[in-house]
Amino acid sequence: MSTIDMDAILAQREEATGSADHFTFTFKAQEWSCTDPITAEDDWKDGLLDMQTDVEVAEYYLGEDQYATFVAAGGRAGYVILAINQYMQKMKQDNEDGRPTRRSTSSAKRRKR
Repeated sequence: MSTIDMDAILAQREEATGSADHFTFTFKAQEWSCTDPITAEDDWKDGLLDMQTDVEVAEYYLGEDQYATFVAAGGRAGYVILAINQYMQKMKQDNEDGRPTRRSTSSAKRRKR
């Protein structure tokens, strides 16, 4: 049975995202920083249970001040939710080597022949 090296996994995530507990996305040529829902502190995750709307969730992920700036730049709560969903999908697709887990379309075409 192999052992999972969490130190290596966390170091790899930090290298891939630039932070062990945040990820960034761009909007209106600005970079925004969200709390990483996977590695966030347990207390932070518990706070999500109190959120009832997308606006509350988006503000929670970005932080109150950054969310206000984001909205002033033309952002919407739904954009933050989309960024979170995209980030989670990307993390799911990357294996421990940081490579996509799905086969490339070119190799799929070769197999068809």
